[in-house]
Amino acid sequence: MAYATIRRGASKDGYFAVPEEGSSFFISFTQAAQLGIHEGQELDEIEFDTLRMKMLGSRCRLKAMDALARREHGRKELELKLRQKDFPPDVIGEQLDRLEAEHLLSDRRFATQYVDSRQRRNPEGRNLLTMRLMQRGVDRSLAEQVVDTWFSDFEAAQDAISRAASKIICRYPDDRDRLRTDLFKKGFSHSEISIFLEDHFNS
Repeated sequence: MAYATIRRGASKDGYFAVPEEGSSFFISFTQAAQLGIHEGQELDEIEFDTLRMKMLGSRCRLKAMDALARREHGRKELELKLRQKDFPPDVIGEQLDRLEAEHLLSDRRFATQYVDSRQRRNPEGRNLLTMRLMQRGVDRSLAEQVVDTWFSDFEAAQDAISRAASKIICRYPDDRDRLRTDLFKKGFSHSEISIFLEDHFNS
C-alpha cells in the first residue's frame, strides 16, 4: 500500500503529495517536471519524506533570495528571518551554505554595506560600529576588519568625527566636556576625540 500519492491541485497550477495520514505539500509543475513526478504516482514513506525536504529546501531558498534581492543580509540575520517562517534548522543551514558557496550571501559584503550606509547617515566611531555588526551576527574579527578598512581612509575618518561632532555642537555649542562625552558614546576613541578637539578649538 502506498504511503502517499501525487494528485493534481484544485487550482490546477501544480500537484500535491497527499499522504494517507498527515499533511500534504505542494509541488509546482516546473518542480514536478524537473523531478520526473507525475499525477497518480505513488510514494513510499522514504520517497515522501525525501520529496518533502526537497520542496522545503526550494521554498526556503526562494524566501532567502527574496530577502537578498531587497538588500544585503548577514547569515545570522537571514537565518533568523527564515526561522520565523518555520523552516527547519537543518533546511535553513543547507540553503545558507549553498548561497554562501554561490557568493550570493556574504557577511563581509553585508558588513561593508552596513558600515557605508551607517556612516553616510549617522557617523560613528570604530567601537560602536563593531558592536553593532556583532549584534547582527557578524564575527568580531570580520567586524573589526571591515570597520578598520573603512577608517583606513584618513579623510573619511576625519569627516566622520567632524560630522558627528557638528550635531553635538549645535545642541551644546560651548560645552567641551559634553562634546567629549557624547563622541565617546558614539564609539570614537579617546585619542581620536582629543585630536579632534585640539584641531577644532585651536584652529
